[in-house]
Amino acid sequence: MLRFEKRDKTPIQLRLLVPAVSVLLGLLVGSVVMLFARVNPLKAYGAIVKGAFGSGYTFSETLVIAVPLILISAGLCLVYRMKFLNIGAKGQYIIGAICGSYLALFGPATLSRPLLLTLMMVLGMIGGALWAIIPALLKVYWNVNEVIATLLLNYIASYILWYFMYGTWGTRGFPLSKNFAVNAQLPRILPAPSRLHIGLFFALAAAVVIWVIIRKTRFGYEAMVIGENERAARYAGINVVKTVIIAAAISGGLDGLAGIAHTSAVLRLLQLEINSDYGYTAIIVAWLAGLDPLVAVGVSVLLAALEAGGYQIQIVMRVPFGIVGVIESAILFCLLAGEIVTHYHIRLTRRVAA
Repeated sequence: MLRFEKRDKTPIQLRLLVPAVSVLLGLLVGSVVMLFARVNPLKAYGAIVKGAFGSGYTFSETLVIAVPLILISAGLCLVYRMKFLNIGAKGQYIIGAICGSYLALFGPATLSRPLLLTLMMVLGMIGGALWAIIPALLKVYWNVNEVIATLLLNYIASYILWYFMYGTWGTRGFPLSKNFAVNAQLPRILPAPSRLHIGLFFALAAAVVIWVIIRKTRFGYEAMVIGENERAARYAGINVVKTVIIAAAISGGLDGLAGIAHTSAVLRLLQLEINSDYGYTAIIVAWLAGLDPLVAVGVSVLLAALEAGGYQIQIVMRVPFGIVGVIESAILFCLLAGEIVTHYHIRLTRRVAA
């Protein structure tokens, strides 16, 4: 029979090996699926690399996808360290996009561009933060499982978006708003056709700030202690309720910022399809990065490359884009399985007859 024994300390080799093996196994699963679809996996992966890094434009598109992944995963690195499993980044992203878009669509026309954009980003962050605080309150006061609460709130956020898009915010019966005015569009870093925008700087700054919070502040230390042993944290005098709520607000705020930044700079209007599934992909980023926000920057670019290259194989090789989701899901499954190896010794023992 198998016996699991808690490790006193996880070896650094395992922390590096488990994510690497997870990625390789995910690519292997993708290869098997491609073979069933009668597609050469080597050619497909070559096309993905070319579609993500083959030119300056394709690389800029990869970075466009990486921006929301960096923002969301940075916040997740913080809350996951305290064992608050926020699966609701998708909903917080949507609410942030809706709140910021309200100013873009109905705000005073006389506002200057810097002021309007600042208010849009702040409102988006507030919306995402408030949406994340709801499951945090449910957890700390009524011990409601945050995984279930955040997942259900994702659906509610999606229906709220549907309500506005098919309601008063829609345009001539279509589920999309009117185009944002120039004042409400985040500036782009590179000239057209590139869509890379200054949200990249927001994302990099957020990763650094969250790293400092985790590594250099009392709040980050208290969050880690809560994650290790909540009962011990309470005994040590740590305000668990306050810490959980603040951490959830920070995570949700970054999710909301990702939503409005992508909507304002890339889409330049609000619609049903605002790439909210970045919230799920960012979960994989956070775990692959070992909950380190700086490492998450590089991992975000790699997974963004997988997604950007996925469009390439869909167009050139007629491979269904769903293969990217299969690979990402396989990576996440292997990561979760690897967590057992990371935290436990697995020993094979003989069952003693009674």
